[in-house]
Amino acid sequence: MAQMIPVLTEGQLRAFRSRAEARFYEVCRDQLPNNVVVIHSVEWIYRDQQGRVREGEADFTILIPQSGVFAVEVKGGGIVYDALAGKWYTVDRTGQRNAIKDPFKQASSERHALLYQLTGHPLWRQWRGTRLTLGHAVVLPDINDSASIQGPDRPREIIGVNDDLRAVGAWLDRVVRFWRRQGDDVLGVQGVRLVEDILCRSIEVRPALRATIDDAELQRLRLTANQAKILRTIGGRKRAVVSGGAGTGKTLLAVEKARQLAQNGLTVLLLCYNRSLADALAVGLQNEHQVLVLSFHQLCDRRIRQAQQATGRNLMEEAADAYPGNSDQHRFDVQMPYALALSNELLEEKFDAVVVDEAQDFSDEYWFAIEELLRDQGAGFLYIFIDENQALYPRHSNLPVRDEPYHLTSNCRNTTPIHEAGYVFYAGEPIDKPDLPGPVVVHIALDGDDAQADAIVRQVRQWVCDEGLRPEDVAVLVAKRPKSHLYDLLQQRRRGTGVVWAVESHGRNRSVLVDTVARFKGLEAPAVVLWLGDEVVDDAQWETVYVGITRAKSLLCIVGSPKALKALRAKQLHHSALAASH
Repeated sequence: MAQMIPVLTEGQLRAFRSRAEARFYEVCRDQLPNNVVVIHSVEWIYRDQQGRVREGEADFTILIPQSGVFAVEVKGGGIVYDALAGKWYTVDRTGQRNAIKDPFKQASSERHALLYQLTGHPLWRQWRGTRLTLGHAVVLPDINDSASIQGPDRPREIIGVNDDLRAVGAWLDRVVRFWRRQGDDVLGVQGVRLVEDILCRSIEVRPALRATIDDAELQRLRLTANQAKILRTIGGRKRAVVSGGAGTGKTLLAVEKARQLAQNGLTVLLLCYNRSLADALAVGLQNEHQVLVLSFHQLCDRRIRQAQQATGRNLMEEAADAYPGNSDQHRFDVQMPYALALSNELLEEKFDAVVVDEAQDFSDEYWFAIEELLRDQGAGFLYIFIDENQALYPRHSNLPVRDEPYHLTSNCRNTTPIHEAGYVFYAGEPIDKPDLPGPVVVHIALDGDDAQADAIVRQVRQWVCDEGLRPEDVAVLVAKRPKSHLYDLLQQRRRGTGVVWAVESHGRNRSVLVDTVARFKGLEAPAVVLWLGDEVVDDAQWETVYVGITRAKSLLCIVGSPKALKALRAKQLHHSALAASH
């Protein structure tokens, strides 16, 4: 049995448009010895002796180690040659003629193309022979007599008909004897392998990660457009809650809703919890002059300063008198929201609409002051976007909108492997897996901060220096304490790596961001290294892991101790077992 390239199933052969080619494939496969290689439908581009670029294709190329290389053209149906007109035709079962190219000229052209293709390739210099036997033939499986076909350039020896296929090996020996010249070297096993490599070597080229990311981004844009239907569903409702897991497009929809309201002539306050996210959204909405984008505590600071300037009252002192306490947490969670509420009694600045992203991190104490920012609390617009699975900061959830939330159910940020890694930690309305294939998540388990820092530098350097990612496409997110020590370890490894770190400094060109998961919440990056600490899994702070993983859009590497990654794996296995039981 000959070695066939490609190996085709019976189903694939039945599906051939040319039954003649399928039959020739079958007889070669079944009758020729196993040291013969038969290549079906190989194509090539080559430059001829005049320097012109040519394209070539052979129905079959047969490699015989004891002799040489032979191009075979196969034509099915009846064959007619009109000598007066010099034209060739196939004839179907109904007698209908169809003009075709001269099959013998085609085969001859294929032989010359093979010569140029082989001898012009650098690999061919490795062949141990000097002169190669190279020939061509034409097979006409549906005719029984070649007499009417023969001519000076069409000798019987290179024509195969129906009877020849009953003993294709004997026919091929006749073709070889016709073409083989005295002094020709045998192709040999080495020559067969060289021809295979030149004509049809298997090639697997992994796409550059930059291209992978770009392709995924185009798909995300399409997926995100599908999420816009929620805006139509909300319609003219004055108040609504939109809920969804990480990557479901909540922030994009919040921004789009703010934009729509502003374009309808309304003044809009777009709030979120994370300062870095607020800064990023503000840049994106800088041309929407009716929209003010702030984090919640930026808003508090702004209103406290405005009240001081307008009335001379120090609202933070009043808040401290009303709710004594010295901790930063108490200041942020109690005193500043109270000062904001006091400012609403003093300042005229109000808004027609308030849009809140990251609402899961807003405590009950915030909402009273937020509602009072509306110019008309009865007719004003209030839209809340929330992922209750992302509550990194302990909060209550008495939202000022009592209606059932609208649920976003499709992840349009993460690739499938990242979604599967992150949604192990998700509890809520089911979220559809994205149709975004991507590289597997990389896990690196090492003991010691120094070894982990080394691994992070290697991974980032591979992405940026070897795989072509832009430094600003990459974020190293820390879920481990103390962060300052970890930042220092990375900075110490900056020299000689070609990597520039931007520590807690967003938006710097040609720099890799290094930040905490909490500070990066609500944001995303094409490639993320998540530096995981034992304390996160010991304290079962799975929300931090969930947030950190789902910040990555296309590439994710998780680095931590063997203990931390073992706990991560156990969580994933438990989730898989639960899913299987349902």
